[in-house]
Amino acid sequence: MSRRLRTLTLLAAFAVAAGSCSGPVAGELTISLATPNSDDGAIVVRVTASESKEVTSIAVLCSGCQIFKEQPSATEVRAVVTGNLAAGPLVRIGVSDTKSPDAYSAQIQQVASKTYQVRAPSGYSLTVGQ
Repeated sequence: MSRRLRTLTLLAAFAVAAGSCSGPVAGELTISLATPNSDDGAIVVRVTASESKEVTSIAVLCSGCQIFKEQPSATEVRAVVTGNLAAGPLVRIGVSDTKSPDAYSAQIQQVASKTYQVRAPSGYSLTVGQ
């Protein structure tokens, strides 16, 4: 086998091996809101990761919204998002493994209207995805 052919074969094998890595890939996931109302003004969310995974950050995605957050551990983030909330992308979370979005969950703790009326969280949902 010629030297050039060996080099090309080695490079091809390396490319296949690099593309088939099965380890975790850090990155970001999006949490989207489903709401039955059109005048939501605040929501309290809790994001958790399963054992061996981490939530590294959280940032607001809705236009004109603000976020107030705390991170009591590497596997939990709590946040209050205020503003003109609507159905669709709400926050972006930094995670230790984007290949396992089902290892992360988001729960609604409280919701309020723009006029500060507390609402029951029934009818609302959060979805974690790419």
